[in-house]
Amino acid sequence: MRTVFIFVAGLVAGAAAVGPSLAQVGRTHGLSHVGIAVANYDEAIAFYTGVLGLREAYTIRRPDGDPLLTYLQLNRDTFIELIPAQPGQTPGITHLGIEVGDIDAEIAAIRASGTDVADPGLTPANARFVRMTDREGVQIEVMELGPESLQRKAMDAWR
Repeated sequence: MRTVFIFVAGLVAGAAAVGPSLAQVGRTHGLSHVGIAVANYDEAIAFYTGVLGLREAYTIRRPDGDPLLTYLQLNRDTFIELIPAQPGQTPGITHLGIEVGDIDAEIAAIRASGTDVADPGLTPANARFVRMTDREGVQIEVMELGPESLQRKAMDAWR
């Protein structure tokens, strides 16, 4: 867990340092979240909320009541997404989430670069998104957090 925390802290610090230069390009807002599959969901929630002091932004549950995912808020704009690992899935970081202001324009720019990317979908939290893989195999979730998305509502409620 310590390695994951150090990695996530480095990502957040890097996003804060790089954010101003990305804003000049006008496309990417910054790091939205890091998705982590966890072997023991309850222990992970206790660690991130109790030890690290993060607050739960929201949890989406399956029809049977089991958690599908939980967003924990690091600061107003950055989250950790905890996902119960599925049978046979190795726990660890599953993806990075990048927030953009206009997903359609972002997809057009990605396609213009020669990279294949699907049309956008809707997450369970009502954010428009597309998943892609970088050249090294890292999963990236590009998201537009509209006013109805749970992420935007959590960001707007941040105090």
